[in-house]
Amino acid sequence: MTDCVIRSRIDPLIKAKADKLFKHMGLTLSEAVRLFLYQSVAEKRIPFNIEMPNAITRITLEKAEKGEKISATSLDQLSQEWDEECEK
Repeated sequence: MTDCVIRSRIDPLIKAKADKLFKHMGLTLSEAVRLFLYQSVAEKRIPFNIEMPNAITRITLEKAEKGEKISATSLDQLSQEWDEECEK
């Protein structure tokens, strides 16, 4: 099997903290990411609960639960919003 490379933009402080945490657990950052991906595939979901959605997500979830129409979002729009949030 051929390995592939995944690239991701991460806040340097978060990366350093995660690296320290995983080293304490005997894992590299790459191994921790691989564990996350394998576990996600095995469970067919994100393998942990996400507890605090932001305001936009909460409103969208409420609309979905009520069966209301939800506006479409493009990948370009999500990427731009993500980059803007990461710069804060």
